[in-house]
Amino acid sequence: MTILLRWPSLYKRFVDIRDRVAQLQPIQFRYHKDIDPEQKLRAGFSAQQVAQVFPDAVVEIDGYLFIKNDVLGGYIKAARE
Repeated sequence: MTILLRWPSLYKRFVDIRDRVAQLQPIQFRYHKDIDPEQKLRAGFSAQQVAQVFPDAVVEIDGYLFIKNDVLGGYIKAARE
């Protein structure tokens, strides 16, 4: 509890991250046949939605949005703690 009193802005950032992670809605999807010929059903997050909540966790390449898994994973890990 002492830590929270000494660094209230740090505490606020962690609460903010938890709230932001909670905004993400998991989806199920299949990649296009060019990417995954078997078209396995997968679960994850929409890059468009992640971009709205964590813009730094997404990169655009050739007009497509891709999630930076290491960045998003860091946010999710921080939200769990």
